[in-house]
Parts: sequence; C-alpha cells; structure tokens
Amino acid sequence: MMNMIRITLLLTTLFSITACGYQLRGNLDLPDELKRIYIAGASTQLRNILKKTLRSSDVTLVTDAKDAGVVIQVEKEKMRRHVISLSSSGRATEYELHYVLNFLLLDSDGKPLSNTQAIEITRDYFNDQEELLGKNNEEKVIKNEMYRQAIISMINQTRIALQKVTQQFN
Repeated sequence: MMNMIRITLLLTTLFSITACGYQLRGNLDLPDELKRIYIAGASTQLRNILKKTLRSSDVTLVTDAKDAGVVIQVEKEKMRRHVISLSSSGRATEYELHYVLNFLLLDSDGKPLSNTQAIEITRDYFNDQEELLGKNNEEKVIKNEMYRQAIISMINQTRIALQKVTQQFN
C-alpha cells in the first residue's frame, strides 16, 4: 500500500512538472541555423559562458562568419556596478549590477535578419563588510548567471527572428 502511494505521488509530480513546461537546464532544442554560430564583438566573459552553455546542445561556435548558420554581431555590451546603499560608516552595503547587451542577427552573407535586439538584466546584492572574500565570489557568480540569462534570451530572440524570416519566405 505504501509503495502504491509513493508511485502515485511520484507520477503525479512528474506529470505536473512536464505539464507546466519545465525543462532541465543544459540541452537546448535549436533549429539547424543555430547549430553553427559565429559571434562577433563579444567580451571574453560572454564568449566563454556562451561556449559552456551551448556545449551540451551540439552547437559549434565557428571561426568564420561564412561557415555560420547565423551571425550574432554584438553592438553594445556593458556591465556596470553601482552602490545602492551605504552603512553609517560610509561603506557600501548594497550594490546593483546592470548588464546591457545589444546585438544584431545576420545571415552568413552579412544580411540583417532582424533589427537590433536589446537585453537588460539587473541584480541587487547585499555587501556584508565582515565577509569580503565571499562577497567577491558572490558577485562573480551573479555576473556569470546574468551572462547565462542573457545568452538564453539571445538564443530565444534569435529563434523567434529566424521563425519570422522563414514565415516570410513561405
């Protein structure tokens, strides 16, 4: 009887998770055009995290735009940090990180596939003066997560732009 309840609970949980559209991170289902990407003008951080993010999705970052299914031309990329609040002694107690990424999608011949796309991500975090080493690591982790979020948004916007182009030709 107890096993039957556990199995029922497990199946209910699995069906609930799949019904809501939940997906594990990692492998992205991408159209063929996105299987070969050339990215130009990106920072080293963005490029490295893009490689890590797409590694499990059978995507190749090509070294020549002519070999790409889509070219992502980064027009603007900026990570800023500024103080939100100060302690009574004048030290920063809270920071805001703001990341801006503007990019243009091109085909392998350099023809635009969309208008300039913009992504902005903001995160706040508390700066405990007692644990400075941990806070430096926390900021790095937050920045990396912001890059990952920007990459997922960039891929989704690219997928939508490619669908619009395909629909125009059909």
